[in-house]
Amino acid sequence: MDTSIMSEELKVKDLGTIEFSIDKVCTLYFHEDRVLRGIHSDYITQVKEMFDSGMMQELVEKQLFVDTWISDIKIEGYELVIEHKRIPYWNYPYEWSFTMLQRAATVVLDANEVANKYGYEFFDVHAYNVVYDMARPTYVDFGSILKRDPKNGKSWSGYLNFYNSFYMPLYLYNKGFSDLSNSIFLYNGFFSDQDLFQLRHKYASFLGSKVGTLLFKAHNNTRRLSVARYSRVIDKYGRHKHIDKILKFKKAFQNRYTINKARKLIKRVNKSKIDSYWKDYHNDKNPANDSRFLRITELIKTQLKDATSLIELASNQGKFANYVLESTQIEKIIATDYDKNALNHIFVNNENKEDVLPLVYDFVRPNNRSNTLKIDQRINADIVMALAVTHHLLLTQDVSLAHIFKVLESLTQKYVVVEFMPLGLYFGDLDNIPPVPKYYTLDWFRDAFSEKFDHILDEEVAINRHLFIGKLKG
Repeated sequence: MDTSIMSEELKVKDLGTIEFSIDKVCTLYFHEDRVLRGIHSDYITQVKEMFDSGMMQELVEKQLFVDTWISDIKIEGYELVIEHKRIPYWNYPYEWSFTMLQRAATVVLDANEVANKYGYEFFDVHAYNVVYDMARPTYVDFGSILKRDPKNGKSWSGYLNFYNSFYMPLYLYNKGFSDLSNSIFLYNGFFSDQDLFQLRHKYASFLGSKVGTLLFKAHNNTRRLSVARYSRVIDKYGRHKHIDKILKFKKAFQNRYTINKARKLIKRVNKSKIDSYWKDYHNDKNPANDSRFLRITELIKTQLKDATSLIELASNQGKFANYVLESTQIEKIIATDYDKNALNHIFVNNENKEDVLPLVYDFVRPNNRSNTLKIDQRINADIVMALAVTHHLLLTQDVSLAHIFKVLESLTQKYVVVEFMPLGLYFGDLDNIPPVPKYYTLDWFRDAFSEKFDHILDEEVAINRHLFIGKLKG
């Protein structure tokens, strides 16, 4: 730690921050590799109480909230500054599998129960406020924690946020909608309340669109009023002539929308029913008994011995990724695949581990929102590895070799490990090898590889598996 900044007040103009925030409690800042929050003056007493009461300690000890402490750093204009542990590989909900989303939902609910013990609650509980620190989800938004108001009864002010951001996508997984669950996070983070109402309550559409819309509005407005914080209802309707009736209505229904009800909703959608092509591809794979995998492992240990982190693209169930962790000097692996079911296997097999991060990621057609960082701005490793995948991309999806190499280059800090399949879409029968284009040769691949990377070696490691290892140029 740089002790020089302990006695020196940092200037706000010299600090990084986020572009848009509605946080009333604090402002988020970045200084070098440190993550800071300047606490606004109106909330200093509350924040000190959150620490002094033991609430923050319990949340951190139970691994429900990112490690957080009162900082020794001073920032101009702030009497109190808190600091968070920096999470190394930032990730977003559209990069999670079904079980990852499910576990993130559980963290939100468990964190709320802890906060409730101390008279607080989490209210802004959308999924973007949870991040995976390797294979463990953790809540990261300090400004989401507010004091509970006894006038709200047992209601949870974050209920609708939770419903939209966690229950909705899990419900869609449970109904077999393979793309909607991740796509809603890429759009605006929420699925339409009315659309989900129509899916869940199909009877409403049988009564006609007008009646269906009225039923939805009655249902939705009841929930919105019931979970609204008492103070906000007064701010909005305090001068309304029927304010007493509005408050009586709220009191009559508010105890229906609680943390316990949210937990029951999540239990009802505890299975994903989506199907996928590659989900069973590695069911019978055992890297320890495969000469190809053994050779690649040996090369990582001998040729790339200064590497400690690795991204595996098209990792499928992550079996080789786990074997590399067990058998080499590699300490951290980001295992990715675009098949959500295969990726879910990786997570289930590595849940809560500190050395594996599973991510849903199509590396040739990556997705991101306009207000989120691209993956190569968040995640890099000493080695990027893509095995047994280039032939599919080149021959069936018409992806250019230049594009593949560009992606590999963007993600690596040092080395690239990639396979070329000289026999193309060969499926095990040497008497019936599918034809390949004339340009598709080992020399063609080698020349293109050597133009992009400093060539270390290439060798045949199995039939139709030719391994290339290179280093970033310069």
